[in-house]
Amino acid sequence: MEREIREEADGSITLSVNFKLEGSMLEMEDHIQQMVNEIGLKATLKALEKFDTDGTPITVGGKTFTSKGKVKKNLYPLRMRRNRKRGLSIQ
Repeated sequence: MEREIREEADGSITLSVNFKLEGSMLEMEDHIQQMVNEIGLKATLKALEKFDTDGTPITVGGKTFTSKGKVKKNLYPLRMRRNRKRGLSIQ
């Protein structure tokens, strides 16, 4: 299973996914959905990079806003993090 996102010279991106269709129809559908979600996440993160600040302060309405720059954040609530470590899913 390979997932790749490539930026082209004209600024467009190419998304590619390579995997085998194996198992029952339900398993194949689940696998396809998982792969599409993963590549969609990568494309969305790439799109968000275009809106990232370079760290310079932004002044709006007399208020100055600053950025910490790129900071790794955990986007899952604590309960989800614990369950992910245990291999459990949350419904």
